[in-house]
Amino acid sequence: MRNDCVYLDSETVGFAGMAVLLQYAWEDGPVELFDVWLRPVRDTLSLIERLMDTTLVGFNLAFDHFHLCKLYTTFRLLEPDAIPAELDMLKVAQAEMEGRDGPCLKPRGAMDLMLHSRKGEHQALMSRHDIRIRKVPKDLSPLLKDELDARIILDPILNSYWTVQDRKNSKGVISTEFDDVVLRFRPDRGLKSLAKCCLGLDPEFHSFREIWPTRDKPLAELKYAPFAMSCNDPEWKVRDKNGKLKGYAWPAHIHNDIQHWSTNDEARRYGEYDVIYTRMLDAYFKYPPANDDDSILACMVGAVRWHGFKIDTEKTTELLQKSREMLAASPINVNKPTEVRDYIKEVMDPAEGLILDKSTKKANLEKIKDRFIVPAGEEPEPCTACLGAGCPRCRGTGQIGPGPMECSVRANRILEIKAAAKEADQHAKLLQAGRLHASFKVIGTLSSRMAGGDDLNAQGIKKSKDVRQAFPLAWNGMILCGGDFDSFEVTIADAVFQDPQMRKDLLAGLSVHTVMAQGIYPDKTFDEIAASKDHADGGLVDMYKNGKQAVFALMYGGDEGTINKKLAIKMKTAEAAFDNFQKRYPGVKRARDANLDRFGAMKQDGGLGTAITWHNPDDYCETFLGFRRYFTLENLICKELYDLAHNVPKNWHQGVYDETCGEFVQPTCTRRDRQQTLAGATCSAIYGAAFQLQAANTRAANNHLIQSPGAMITKALQVGLWEHQPPGVNEWHVAPMNIHDEVMVVIKPELADVVAETARRVVESFRDRVPLIALSWEKFKPNWGTKLDAGDPRWVHIRDVVFNDNVEVDKPAPGESVDDWMENDD
Repeated sequence: MRNDCVYLDSETVGFAGMAVLLQYAWEDGPVELFDVWLRPVRDTLSLIERLMDTTLVGFNLAFDHFHLCKLYTTFRLLEPDAIPAELDMLKVAQAEMEGRDGPCLKPRGAMDLMLHSRKGEHQALMSRHDIRIRKVPKDLSPLLKDELDARIILDPILNSYWTVQDRKNSKGVISTEFDDVVLRFRPDRGLKSLAKCCLGLDPEFHSFREIWPTRDKPLAELKYAPFAMSCNDPEWKVRDKNGKLKGYAWPAHIHNDIQHWSTNDEARRYGEYDVIYTRMLDAYFKYPPANDDDSILACMVGAVRWHGFKIDTEKTTELLQKSREMLAASPINVNKPTEVRDYIKEVMDPAEGLILDKSTKKANLEKIKDRFIVPAGEEPEPCTACLGAGCPRCRGTGQIGPGPMECSVRANRILEIKAAAKEADQHAKLLQAGRLHASFKVIGTLSSRMAGGDDLNAQGIKKSKDVRQAFPLAWNGMILCGGDFDSFEVTIADAVFQDPQMRKDLLAGLSVHTVMAQGIYPDKTFDEIAASKDHADGGLVDMYKNGKQAVFALMYGGDEGTINKKLAIKMKTAEAAFDNFQKRYPGVKRARDANLDRFGAMKQDGGLGTAITWHNPDDYCETFLGFRRYFTLENLICKELYDLAHNVPKNWHQGVYDETCGEFVQPTCTRRDRQQTLAGATCSAIYGAAFQLQAANTRAANNHLIQSPGAMITKALQVGLWEHQPPGVNEWHVAPMNIHDEVMVVIKPELADVVAETARRVVESFRDRVPLIALSWEKFKPNWGTKLDAGDPRWVHIRDVVFNDNVEVDKPAPGESVDDWMENDD
């Protein structure tokens, strides 16, 4: 049994409305249901204060603690003896808005069992991609689906199912020959489903939908502006960005929900079970120690999200206007792939335009932007589209180059307009909320990285100086400080790969990104590559940045094909660069080969064209900091696909009876330029899916070895900073926020020195495992985007070696899979 704790849950109006019911039990005591709107305000405040003086045990504490903070800071502005349900809801909503500036709530201890479950084999419940078997002959696709349904029996909690999908080309035309057979996952991550899975229970209620309140009008909310007054409507109408009515905010529903949760027996039993199951899961997991980093951060994230960070509304308004002007000037609707395709293909010859027939995704547009450039100094080429007569491709000159071709210019313009659309949406949301209510999933990815959420992804805020200068972050009486890890992935890679030459180069000040860039631009010197950084040489290509992106490709499991596709580098050059980099740094190759051996279950021991054999893969990949990424589910599916492809059902080979000749005839199809029987083509499709899944596992393992330690280090820093916030209900001392490799923290001015020392202590605690770890810390920042000069006494460097690669590059974002980033195509 766990002592000195309370098992807690809450029921709320939507996800961002007000709490209606608090359910809790002290240790092994009875479950109590507390109707917050029907009790005097002072009772609710007293209960929450008591909760802050113990260890909270819950399932998704970021959600529950957010609502405790909102409830407390709102109700404290009401009369202590008032019954909230009897008050004018406009008054309560005004108190809600003003309550954001109230005190900070921090429990003495925390254990989030949802997050704890994600550190083990229950990672399978986290978001994952569909598994797709591509180009299955239509005559056999239903049989394949049925066979897979019978063979692969997964836990019902995954809500997985096989389905047959039409294959469409870029113009939406459905294939008459092939289908895709797809395994979809819709895991039920709820408490009751996990209790059923772990405890073998058959809950009375399986879903919130079974007991939720019936409403006479739809509920709507703005998670990025989580207070009712943000809708700015006397009838509590919530509208989308186009002015269309979405529904009504919580004040329009509160009396209905109070009635429901206080009188509906089934709803109250549902709420009671939440606490019972939480307590039973705690026992199932053997009462894991409280105050692990993730549980602490769950409560911190909830508290900080509710208060929010200050924005500069004037600058944000200017940025919004700038984005809207770019959108208004767009020559086409960039959200329509057909218009994008036609706009760019208009200035390409037929061969060049093939790249857009497949997709107009960002990756392809970036290829066009980077690839279709005639280098400076080269002679103009005759236009292949008009043979010198003049056309849109050559801008009417009959010749191409030097410089970016028109298709490159147009692709870049589309990319900028798409980015402007996202920025406009983001700026409009910030202005509506009046501040940044940064919401995070504490374990947002399988590598344990935090990820943004609730309709405004703080991780996606543009890194440009002009955008980030619109975020002072610190509110009245507080100051902003923070730090950015220097060359974070490189320092972690050094710790992972244990390569003496890499360590030697880094200590000598030689950037591994420059080494790679010299490989993909072999006719350029190191000095020329360095001069191209940020286009300082006036050139069209930032070779240093591309070298950095190529290094990231290797770190995260990519290869020469990734360099070729993402950076538009010729395949032979990419192959040579990839090979030379691994020869210079053999530790990189050893680590990659080790993961391939551990997770590459299917092998052709005799080389290409020989029999495919199965070797049992490892179930998990563990980092040097001890976090495991499990592949149990993927391995199970991969093995079943292998077994099926290895021995497909005999009736698939039967063929079709031909009455003219009186025999069974094997129909054939052309798959990937090869004539095959239908059974052979299906077998190839299954093997292809199995090898794709295996390759994804290997890439994910490579990614995990670097991304996961980065996540744990940034989390440890946040926890260290959060220690300066006293437990209980107190004025704000610190409010941290993690964005990628940065940690910003709003603090009381008098804490600047001790907070900097905490940052130093946390960083140095990892130096025995990450020898080159480095952090640039600023004791004061006027805003998020402005950096202090290196000579400023408030600027602190916690590092042993100097790096010089502060370049923003394309790499997997928190929450984005490596496969998404690499844009694997069929």
